[in-house]
Parts: sequence; C-alpha cells; structure tokens
Amino acid sequence: MSTFVIVHGAWGSPAEMEPVVEPLESAGHAVITVDLPCVDAGATLEQYAAAVRAVLPDDPADVVLVGHSFGGFTVSTIAAENVGMSVVYVAAWVPQPGASVIDLFLGSDPFADGDEDAGIAAFGGLIASAGAGRCALDIDQLVAAVDPSEQDATRSYLERTQRPQGIAALRQKWNGDLPTSGRLTYVVTTADTLVPPEAQRAMAASVGADVVEIGTGHSPFGEQPARLAELLVATTR
Repeated sequence: MSTFVIVHGAWGSPAEMEPVVEPLESAGHAVITVDLPCVDAGATLEQYAAAVRAVLPDDPADVVLVGHSFGGFTVSTIAAENVGMSVVYVAAWVPQPGASVIDLFLGSDPFADGDEDAGIAAFGGLIASAGAGRCALDIDQLVAAVDPSEQDATRSYLERTQRPQGIAALRQKWNGDLPTSGRLTYVVTTADTLVPPEAQRAMAASVGADVVEIGTGHSPFGEQPARLAELLVATTR
C-alpha cells in the first residue's frame, strides 16, 4: 500500500485536506497531511519544501505526493529530489523556470513596486490584507459566488480551513528542477473558476502528466472527497 503525502495550497491548511483522509485510509493507505508555514510572512519555497522533507517516511519508495493549487510548486521540488516518486497535481500550479505563482496567475507581479495595497487590489477582491506581508482570502466574495443553497456550508468550510498567506512565497521566482521520473498525474477540476481547466491541461502537458478529471470547482477535497480519493487510489495501480 502507498503513503499519500498531501500538500495544501496558498491560504490552505491540513484541515482542508482532511475529508479525503478517511476514504484513503479505508482503502488501506497511509496519509500524511503537511502543514506548510504559509502564515509566516517571510517563509520561502525552500522552507515549504523542508516541511515536506520533515514528514517523509524513511523509505519513500511507496510515497505518492499530492499537491493542491500552489502546493504544485512544493511537490515538484520534492519529486525532483526523489527519483521515481509519484506525483498527483490537483488543480495545481506546475512551476515554470523564472516565474512565480503570481506571475502564472496574473501574468506579472503587482507587488514589484513595493506597494502592497496595490498588489492586493490587483487580485480583484479575491484577497484582502492580513497585516504586513500577508494576505487572506475574501471569504464573503467566495461565498457570494456559489449557489445560495450551498453558501452556509461553503462559509463554514472556508472559515475552518483557510488562513492568512505570506506574500513572499507567492512572489518567489521558481529556480528549481521539475520531476523527470515517476508517475505523474494531473487531476483537472472541470468547474474551476480560479485556475481555468484549459490552463490546467496545458500545465499537465508541460510535464507529460496523465490527465483525469473531476467535476468540481477549485477544492475537490471539500466538494467531492470520496471521488477524489478514488482517483488518487487509482494512481497506485
């Protein structure tokens, strides 16, 4: 059986990944949810990767790395260091040399001139300031975008699982290596309005990943955890 090491994205937490833990364990697999230092305003991509290294099993042969959203940067680093390690990108940003995740998302870095307020405003209301060097998701805006019948549950889930995010890591240019061995799979979230499905497919193609689909928005861990767990287990066969 495999050990799934699940890495959350920006603003995320291990609690966001929790809904898939039980179905994966019921299928006989071990699960580790990584707590990245995202609330630290100055944390770097190197520190994110160190958080994963710290929890990897002594024998990583049966590890499946799972990276959600910005977690795609971190799992790419770890997989490049471990020949043959499997990776599953879930609606994830696959890094490009010399580009930050903000570059990939917005096309440029709105924080480059040092005006943090202007940088936050460039996200169009998606985020708000959470103090110097940090930002937080605007939960009210995210809740307003979902079906009214799901708004209470969505708010509860977001308030429980999301937290402030250090801006430095979002701005850090990628200078690492991409995985060149091991099984690579990309789970495309076909109803995603944050990372468009066509962009996800292009990123999957950039690393030669197999593509599977799930009919959710950006957070299948909360929306369809049982189905996502099935897709994750299938990558071990």
